[in-house]
Amino acid sequence: VASEPTATTKIALVGKGVTFDTGGLNLKPGNSMLYMKKDMGGAAHVLGLFMALVETNPPNTQLDCWIPAVENVVDGNAFRPGDVLTAVNGLTTEIGNTDAEGRLILGDA
Repeated sequence: VASEPTATTKIALVGKGVTFDTGGLNLKPGNSMLYMKKDMGGAAHVLGLFMALVETNPPNTQLDCWIPAVENVVDGNAFRPGDVLTAVNGLTTEIGNTDAEGRLILGDA
């Protein structure tokens, strides 16, 4: 059985994708929410770059793309200040402010 050649170049792309951000229970002022759809710009940029790299198919390259995506809104299941969340790696984080979701999803990615 032939093995695949080992990638000599490794590229990891990570982009934050907060599709809309009200601040959660630590609610943002209304006029601040107007532009919060732009909080997914990192994810959009990374996805475009990923697609361009896939098209060019660079030789001997391992390409990984991570786009954690979330919407931070108020509802019955929203995180509350003081909640403790467990990340995929088992580490826990206490929520001090519900408007810090970007750090949480990037840490989990």
